[in-house]
Amino acid sequence: MDEPRYTPEELLRLLCTPETYPHRPSQVRLVQTHTSYVALVPPWVYKVKKPVNFGFLDYSTLERRRYFLQREYELNRALAPGIYRRILPIVRTRTGELRLGGRGTVVEYALQMRYIPQEWVLRHRLQQGNVRASELRRVLRWLVQRLHRGQEPPPELRQWGLPERLRISTDENFEQTRPFVGMTLSALAYEQIQAYVEAFYQQADTLLRRRAEEGWVRACHGDLHSEHIAYHGRRVLVYDCIEFNERFRYIDVANEIAFLAMDLEYYGRVDLARVAVQTFAQELGDRELWRLLDFYKCYRAYVRGKVESMRGTAAEVAEAERQEALQRARRYFQLALRYAVLGSVPTVVVVMGGIGVGKSTVARHLAQELGIAVLSSDPMRKCLAGLSPYEPSPEWMRPLLYAPAVTQRTYRTLWESALAALPRDGAAIVDATFARRQLRELFVRLSQRQPVRLLFVELSAPYEVLRRRVLLRQPGDSDAGIREFERLFPRYEPPHELPAEMLLRCDATAAPQEVCRELVQRLRERTLAQLFAAE
Repeated sequence: MDEPRYTPEELLRLLCTPETYPHRPSQVRLVQTHTSYVALVPPWVYKVKKPVNFGFLDYSTLERRRYFLQREYELNRALAPGIYRRILPIVRTRTGELRLGGRGTVVEYALQMRYIPQEWVLRHRLQQGNVRASELRRVLRWLVQRLHRGQEPPPELRQWGLPERLRISTDENFEQTRPFVGMTLSALAYEQIQAYVEAFYQQADTLLRRRAEEGWVRACHGDLHSEHIAYHGRRVLVYDCIEFNERFRYIDVANEIAFLAMDLEYYGRVDLARVAVQTFAQELGDRELWRLLDFYKCYRAYVRGKVESMRGTAAEVAEAERQEALQRARRYFQLALRYAVLGSVPTVVVVMGGIGVGKSTVARHLAQELGIAVLSSDPMRKCLAGLSPYEPSPEWMRPLLYAPAVTQRTYRTLWESALAALPRDGAAIVDATFARRQLRELFVRLSQRQPVRLLFVELSAPYEVLRRRVLLRQPGDSDAGIREFERLFPRYEPPHELPAEMLLRCDATAAPQEVCRELVQRLRERTLAQLFAAE
């Protein structure tokens, strides 16, 4: 790697000084990514690439940075007309100072672009709740017309869609994220996402090869997410495409739209993600796109987790920005695991079983791994009665609190709360005993009125194990003590009525972390098996 002929402090001072720029802005806002410095000085933006080498991206020499700025300039002009203006040198003058443009020894380069108002940018619109489905459809139809329609990819380009080529990227991801295990990426997620990717390659081998042969691998944007899309009136801008690595741009169209769909779901717009995928598939006439969608969503979320982890550990980034990046990385990795385990179908997972089986603990572990809400019957029951959800209920009140009518109301409220979480998270967990068949049938009936997948996970353990756990409970852990356990254990009605596709049984004798691990593994295997069941 060539050492830059300036210090980072010198470059930052130059970029942050208003007098650097010919139009003398009143202030400069500097944004750092893991690969670039971006100076926002409306009506202009100046981007300088950092001297970094991440393997998949190599800006390590001045010549390479100049080359990739030129590539960025050329590739983006068609989809963002009027935005990319010119490349300027950063020089060291005879007096030794750095200057943007002019005479001197060239030490760096900057790409000058027109500033795009934040109000136009899709990500800003999402955060403001200001995106209509009709607008998103129009943007994607425009993109298909400008970029995809009429493409005839040559054989050498199509090769990038083959499994052995895709493995280059996924293997690289797992290698580069190993240092983040235990920081932004849980050990369970790292293990299970790897297993999911490997199993997908084995089961989708024929599908991936056929799509490459049929021409669905094309020269795409490669980085299609909400920060790279803007629109105002009839004007549409799609910018900042991949210029640094062709294997990230020569991709299956399913990979292209999966990034945007994942990004929309990350921002809590599951409905818009569905619109985006349907529009893209219809415009392209791609009937099999949906079969690859969860895999590529998982891949894209994982990449974002990696990128944010890199940013969160970069020494030159301010502490507050690093912490925000690390938090985003955790959420992206949770989302990646969610795609691997549950897919994209809106899902309510019911964790059920008798007293002492560890439902609440396992449900909390699962919710933490997947980054979704867990709704528990005991706190819900107390809240509906006007009690504190975190304290034991009074003994005298329990006959009323656990009366059948109150239980029925509690379970209905659990369902409504889970349903309310689905548009934001795509999945929710309900934690309750469901000891009566009629309560399970209530959830089944309610689920049939909505486009929702309902899955019951029954935890079980031997009688003596459960009894010992209940005896070890501390005061305040639960309203259900040993008397309630002895009374209710014989009354538990196993869920024999539930069909196999709606029920997963799991032995809960082991520690909750191990039960959660087995549960995640079995959910992952089930989801992938259902995807390829028709073949």
